[in-house]
Amino acid sequence: DVINKEDEVYFVVPDGKAGMAIGKGGKIVKKIQNKLGKDVKIYEYSDNLGKFLNNLVPSDLRGVNIEEEDGEKKVEISVSSDNKGRVVGKNGDKIDSIREVLERTHNVDEVVVE
Repeated sequence: DVINKEDEVYFVVPDGKAGMAIGKGGKIVKKIQNKLGKDVKIYEYSDNLGKFLNNLVPSDLRGVNIEEEDGEKKVEISVSSDNKGRVVGKNGDKIDSIREVLERTHNVDEVVVE
């Protein structure tokens, strides 16, 4: 799966294939970045939502709470206050991208960072 944002492109690759997608010494990612003129992020997919969140969130997770109620799936991500800005991103850009990836891959309706 590919999510193309204004200044970044996110690739979700099969479990165990991130190294292949990145290339030796980051060669493939650098080539794509140069062609597109954007940052490229590679995330390994997992059917296990908790494991996939560990792949998506660029900081140490303190915990993940997944709730399903009335057909709605909500994910609460707990990170240290030092890392919260890194997860949310400038103007919420990173958390918006995480939400979009989780919606597309795991049908998550809501993502909250604590």
